[in-house]
Amino acid sequence: MRVVIAGAGSVGRSIARELLGHGHEVTLVDRAPAAMRVASVADAEWLLGDACEMSILEQAHLETCDVVVAATGDDKVNLVLSLIARTEFAVPRTVARVNNPKNEWMFDETWGVDVPVSTPAS
Repeated sequence: MRVVIAGAGSVGRSIARELLGHGHEVTLVDRAPAAMRVASVADAEWLLGDACEMSILEQAHLETCDVVVAATGDDKVNLVLSLIARTEFAVPRTVARVNNPKNEWMFDETWGVDVPVSTPAS
């Protein structure tokens, strides 16, 4: 399975390691140079750029993805990426991180999100 993960922070890297451990092909995308900790997930492909930019998504070959995981710390980015992945690249499955529980109601199929994932309320 081919997976693109937007957000190469601790959440994105953890997901990438898990997927790679199960034999999947993973590309990590992040716009922050500081997030490019390539050695921490050496078997993944890495792409520096904004995951909401069409040119970056084309470089990541979203059209060949089975799953897109929007794992950034920004709900707006996660929603926009999910919608673009579904409508522009016909990605069959999208998973999106919900950072603010107040936004959880938006993370549905209307925005291209198949699986919303939020942190448990404390």
